[in-house]
Amino acid sequence: MIKLLAFTIITRYLFYFCNCGSLPDSQLAEQTLITTLLTDYNKNIRPDTQVSVDVSASLQQIVAIDEKQQIMTTSSFISQTWFDYRLSWTPNDTNNNISVLMLPVKILWIPDTMILNSADASGYLTVSDYSLASVYYTGQVYMILPALTIRTRCNLYVKKFPFDQQICSINITSWSQGSNRILYTENSSLLVDTSGYSEHPVWEMNAIGIVVLEASDRAPFEDTYNDVISIQLYLQRKPLFFIVNGIFACWILNFVTLLSYALSFATQISLCMVCFMTYSVYSLNFSNLFPQQSEYLMMITLYFLLSICWTLISMAWFLIYNYIVTKGEMVKSLYNFCGYLQRIFFCCFPRPKQNSKVDKKNDIIAENGEMKIFENQESTQQMKCVSRLRKQNSIETMEMKQHSSATHTESIKKKFN
Repeated sequence: MIKLLAFTIITRYLFYFCNCGSLPDSQLAEQTLITTLLTDYNKNIRPDTQVSVDVSASLQQIVAIDEKQQIMTTSSFISQTWFDYRLSWTPNDTNNNISVLMLPVKILWIPDTMILNSADASGYLTVSDYSLASVYYTGQVYMILPALTIRTRCNLYVKKFPFDQQICSINITSWSQGSNRILYTENSSLLVDTSGYSEHPVWEMNAIGIVVLEASDRAPFEDTYNDVISIQLYLQRKPLFFIVNGIFACWILNFVTLLSYALSFATQISLCMVCFMTYSVYSLNFSNLFPQQSEYLMMITLYFLLSICWTLISMAWFLIYNYIVTKGEMVKSLYNFCGYLQRIFFCCFPRPKQNSKVDKKNDIIAENGEMKIFENQESTQQMKCVSRLRKQNSIETMEMKQHSSATHTESIKKKFN
C-alpha cells in the first residue's frame, strides 16, 4: 500500500514538471473553440427561418437498370451545403486562426433530405455515425454522403427497343418541411461531377444535369410547396448486343425461309417448323426482359410476329401446292378464292400506261393473230389450187380412157371387115 501511494505521488510530480498528458496549443485551441460553439447548440432547432440547401452530386456508376421492374440502381456521392450561423466564429490568435472544423454529423442539425422516387422501403439518405461535416468559420456546413447505392423508379418507354432513349431522374427533397422552411437549390459552381464515372456496358450516358422542380404539397401541416432537386440522366441503349444475338439471327432465318421454296416438300415443311419454333423462342426471350403492358406494341415484337406470319404463309403455300400437284385438281373454294383475289387486284391496281409491257404483249398477240389469218388464207388458196389440179387430172384421165376405148373399137371393126 505504501509502495502504491509513493508511485502515484511520483507519477503526478513527473507529469506536472514534464507537462506530460496536456494537449498541444493547436489542439487545445480547437478543443476550446468546439466547446464554445457547441455549449448552447441544439441540433433540433433550424439555423434560420428559411434554410437554403445547395445540392450537388457526383455520379460514379450506373450499376443496373431493370427494365422489367423499371428500377435504376446508381452509385453516387451527394453533397449538401447550408449556413448555420450558430457555428460561425472569427479566426484570431486566440483560436490559433482556425478556419475550418471537422465535426460529427450526429451532433449537428442536418436537413431531412430524402429520395422522393426511391424504390426502397425508406428513401432517406443514410447518414453514418462516423460521417463528418466540414464547418467553416463563416457558418457554412458542407456534408457529403459517400458511396450511396440509390435505387430509383424510372418509367421506361421501350417501343423502339433496342434503339430507345430514356430519361431517368433522382428526385431529392425534404419530406416533412416545405419550401418556407427548407429551400433546395442547385449548386451553380458544381452541378454533377462525372470525372470518376465508369461506363455501363449496355447504356451510354449522353448528358446529365440538375433542375429544380416545384412539387405538390409534401408537408402535411403546411399549405406550401416543396422544391425538388431532380438529377436527370439522359441515357441511350447500345444496340449491338441485341442486333447480333436477336435481329440478325432472324434476318438469316427469313432468308432461309425464302430459300426453302427451291427444296422438296418434306424439307420445306421441316425447315419452316424449325424457323417457326426459333422465332417463338426469340420472341419469348425478349418479352421476358420487359414488364407486361398493353399501352403500345414494341417494334421488335412486331418484327417477330411478321416473321412468324411469313413462315406460316410459306407453309400454307407449300401444302396447297403439294395438294394441287398430287391430286391434279384445285379445290372449288380455293378456285373461288383465287377469283376473288383476281377481282380485288384488278379493281385496286391502276390501269397500266401506254407502251407498257402489257401493251407490247397485246401488240404481239395481235400480230400473231394477223399472221395466223394470213396463213389460213394462204392455206385455203393452196387447197383450191390442189383441188383444181386434181379436177384437171381426173378430166385428162377420162379423156384418155375414152380415146383408148374409141381406138380399140375401131381396131375390132377393121378385123371383121
